Amino acid sequence: MYESVATLRKVTYTQDAALNQVAVYEDRQVFVKPRSVYSNDFYQAAQSGLKPSVVLVLFAGDYDGENVALYEGKEYTVLRAYHRPEKDAVELTLEERTENGA
Repeated sequence: MYESVATLRKVTYTQDAALNQVAVYEDRQVFVKPRSVYSNDFYQAAQSGLKPSVVLVLFAGDYDGENVALYEGKEYTVLRAYHRPEKDAVELTLEERTENGA
C-alpha cells in the first residue's frame, strides 16, 4: 500500500544563551502513498488563500503532529491532517513551502 518515503519534521523553538529564538528540527522517515488533491478540496482551500499541492496517506501510528513534510526533494507545510479510522490511516494535505518558509 505505502510505496514512497517522506520525512516528517517536527519544528519546536528554544532559546540560545543570548535569548534568541532558535528552531530545533526532529526528523523521521515514514512510508507514504501519495495522491492528488481532490478538486473540491483544492478550490475550497484556494478561497482561503491556501494552495494544497499533494496529499500523503500514511499509517495513523506514524503521525505525531508534525507540521512540515519533506517529499521528493520539496518542503511542504501540513495544512490538514485527516484521520481515517476505518483505514487506520492519516491523510496529510500539504502545501509547498516558499523560499521564505511560509
